[in-house]
Amino acid sequence: MKQFLFLLVLGVTWLGVASAKQIVQGKAFERIIQVWLENQDFAKVSLDANIVDLKRKGVTALRYYAHTHPSQPNYLAAIGGDYFGCNHDEFARLPEKVFTVADLLESKNISWAAYMEDMPGPGFMGNYSDGSTRNGGWDYVRKHNPFVTYDSVTNDGDRLLRILSFDDFHRDFAARRVPQFVFMTPNMMNDGHNSSLEAAAEWSHKFLEPLLADNAFDERTLIMLTYDESETYENPNHIVTLLLGSAIPKAMKGTEDATFYTHYSTLSTVEYNWGLPNLGRYDVGANVFHFATEASGGYRGNKDPENLKSVNNSVSYPGFLHNETANQLPIPPPNLNLVGASGQGVLEAIKNAWRADKNKETPYDGSGRVYDGDKSPPVYKVPTL
Repeated sequence: MKQFLFLLVLGVTWLGVASAKQIVQGKAFERIIQVWLENQDFAKVSLDANIVDLKRKGVTALRYYAHTHPSQPNYLAAIGGDYFGCNHDEFARLPEKVFTVADLLESKNISWAAYMEDMPGPGFMGNYSDGSTRNGGWDYVRKHNPFVTYDSVTNDGDRLLRILSFDDFHRDFAARRVPQFVFMTPNMMNDGHNSSLEAAAEWSHKFLEPLLADNAFDERTLIMLTYDESETYENPNHIVTLLLGSAIPKAMKGTEDATFYTHYSTLSTVEYNWGLPNLGRYDVGANVFHFATEASGGYRGNKDPENLKSVNNSVSYPGFLHNETANQLPIPPPNLNLVGASGQGVLEAIKNAWRADKNKETPYDGSGRVYDGDKSPPVYKVPTL
């Protein structure tokens, strides 16, 4: 057993060292670090002193929206290009045929990792675990770790070894071997779920301070602080998202961006930045972060969704993961004809996996429309060339 643990730790250490040696250049950044907090309204968060101070160091996205409630579907959307009708925080699982951002990154040999605070061990797939807070509640929760919902990740041992703890992140940061794509979720106290807005904002300010230092990283690094969803369900899921780090041009620090964004925008931005293929889902058509398009000479694809005013982002549409029988549907096939923000088509492995379904109805049309389970449900059509 001791030998196994030694080899496991050695394997994780080797993975981090090896992945950091080969840096793939991007249009606007060489690294993106996403840090996710929990359940707060834009208006309240914007007034917090710690958030106000962070705003001075980056770009504030004024019109960034989550997709639905509760938490889990928003996390799933951010790496898979859809939340597949999920309307709950209970155990969920998506078959291996459903691809994620991990597949896109690996197609260009871009290193990635997910760091989950108080996760008890690499690749842990349990629903929850206690950890560092000693407050009697769960510190790590599966619902905030989207990677373990996708069989395309959990059925691959190498990918499981990329799902790590914050202790691993601190070691990687100190050793200057942080991968190029990083997804981070603090524990249930530090993300504000079981504490308060003020506690999460104070934790964020303290945690991000060393990451924002001038010499923190050798490469242009985008640090994205975001919330998974709003607190008030009656509002249309308007959340605070800050874009920070050395990738933000000095002239843009302390500014605001009024472009419409959702969690799908992180996918489209990553695809655009590294010239990646796409997932053939709602990642295609999502707006790209404005700072990134400006840094690379401009991009003309950003626009407001035509149905924006009618959307209720608080209600999940029907789908595979919906917990009401009447609202359960098969997983829709990706649209294999779509071209993403990078100018690239759908990932070849996705085309191969879904080729038999290429002429079946799908809700993905690349239009950038936003959908809900109330006034604007997805429209399924046979894809056109």
